[in-house]
Amino acid sequence: MSRPWAGTISRRIALVIVAGALTISGCGGSAAAAATPASGNPPGPYVALAARDLTFDTTSLAVPASAPFTIVFENAEGVPHNVSIDRTTDGAGRVFEGAVFSGPATRWYAVPALAPGEYTFLCQVHPSMTGRLVAT
Repeated sequence: MSRPWAGTISRRIALVIVAGALTISGCGGSAAAAATPASGNPPGPYVALAARDLTFDTTSLAVPASAPFTIVFENAEGVPHNVSIDRTTDGAGRVFEGAVFSGPATRWYAVPALAPGEYTFLCQVHPSMTGRLVAT
């Protein structure tokens, strides 16, 4: 007995399975999906920083000197933020500038090695958002 509808049902089931798999894997555009780097392994160690209520969740960060590191930056707000790093001990100026983005979302900023010393981290969009970063 021939079942002409069987192929149509099989295709529909396959489409439902694929759509479900994409949703579960995080391709639905959720903030959780953005929490992982797009490709490769960013340099460790990792330093966590978040923006909430137009402030950073900490005003002090410590990183190893002379080694690259990654800032895992969570923007918990629907307004744009970023993280930039300025050298404060010798007036050398900006040494890192992360991309500005609106949240809620998370970005991984790969920061090149910093010389030993004190730095200021800040949000360029909201200059009152600052903190101290020490590379030792």
